[in-house]
Amino acid sequence: MGGLITLAEGLAPIALTVSRSIQQTDARRNGFVGLTPFAVLRFWLPLATSWLLIATESVAVNAIIARMAEAKLQLAAFGIAQSLALAVESPIDPLLTASNALARDRDSFRLVWRFALAFNALVTAVMLLLGLTPLFNIAVVRLIGAPTEIAAKVRPTLWALALWPAAVGFRRFHQGIMIWHGYTRQIGYGTTIRLFTAVGVSLAGLAWGKLDGATVGGLALGASSMAESLYIWYMAQPAVQKVKRADTPAEKTPLTWRDLLRFYAPLALTSAITLSTTPLINAGLARSPYPVESLAVWPVVSGQLFALRSFGLSLQDVVIALLDGPAAMKTLRRFATMVGVGSLALLLFIAYTPLAPWWQQRIAGLSEELTLFAVAALRLAVLLPALAVVVNMLRGIVVTGRTTSGIAQATVLNLVVLGAVLLIGARLGLLPGASVAAVALTVSQLTESAWLWRQARLCFISGLKFRASS
Repeated sequence: MGGLITLAEGLAPIALTVSRSIQQTDARRNGFVGLTPFAVLRFWLPLATSWLLIATESVAVNAIIARMAEAKLQLAAFGIAQSLALAVESPIDPLLTASNALARDRDSFRLVWRFALAFNALVTAVMLLLGLTPLFNIAVVRLIGAPTEIAAKVRPTLWALALWPAAVGFRRFHQGIMIWHGYTRQIGYGTTIRLFTAVGVSLAGLAWGKLDGATVGGLALGASSMAESLYIWYMAQPAVQKVKRADTPAEKTPLTWRDLLRFYAPLALTSAITLSTTPLINAGLARSPYPVESLAVWPVVSGQLFALRSFGLSLQDVVIALLDGPAAMKTLRRFATMVGVGSLALLLFIAYTPLAPWWQQRIAGLSEELTLFAVAALRLAVLLPALAVVVNMLRGIVVTGRTTSGIAQATVLNLVVLGAVLLIGARLGLLPGASVAAVALTVSQLTESAWLWRQARLCFISGLKFRASS
């Protein structure tokens, strides 16, 4: 789950497009002229709520798995299988950006749609290869280093997740069409359907009691993604029909495969690098002290951290949409400070009071033994919610200045530092793996923040000029 939180940069081109429309047609109506903290709050709150719902799905599924037989092994297996599925899925995440930015007429829609179908077939084939061929041992046993008793439970979970990446690609393609035509409220409803489906399938698996917890988790995620995809497909049909009826403008050069690949490749590469952090963390956990316990608690802890970091994740889109001058920058900085301080205070209260062990045992369903590992990791990760605010605020500024290469550089730097700290922590053996992962994420996020701050300073003036010319 750790890699999911940095997917916000994939939404940057969409938010940039939406921001132009907002500024040109809806600014006065929505109160964004003379930007106030209340106006920022109204813009931010629906986005933050959507991220929180996504985070709640992971927390709920892990809490149900923790109440099933062999909870320690099942949580660990589910975390590894999910991380591999995320890595396979990562190149298709930019389909949302591609359909939003490129599928504007009948011919371009057909081209992007064929590309999406081919890519979905490819990721499904990779998932099947992972679950059915010797590639499984290479990925799970050799690269990640999962203990034998955990690896045996990862394979059926991968089978349960086989269609998950393709369902995500199908959904994101149609979401891009919907966003361009203004059907954003329906996308939020889809997230709610996804959450209820995941919880429902998990509870059904718990009640039946004949499947492993990790397999139930895989089925829950797969079913919820399929349900959301079908809903989004249905709700996207009005927008799709509009696109299919639109001819390519005479003054516009028709979209070609070369144009599409040139547009898509950098986005896919960035997304793949981003989501590779999750298998990397699992590899570090497997090689650190207490590997089984660490692999078991990390999906739970990272899901909880994801929920608390969700308050900062939507700030990138807010900044892109509303940053148009020094006055707006001042308001946004003040609002981001309030969000950062608030999320930091909330995690401090949770982690350093009796609420932490109570939550891990009563709500997350961990045993007393696993609770010790989870609480220790949570306390070491206390800065992460505030860092999510800083990183996404800075990303928004960098995107506004149209120097997005700085985001890619920061992502690579984050990955390198994360891997280095995990390696050092495993070699020293001073902390359990889950605690090492918390420290590694904190250090890597601090490093990324420093690099983005440098990039933001360089591009802020050019960003304002771009906004003025828009």
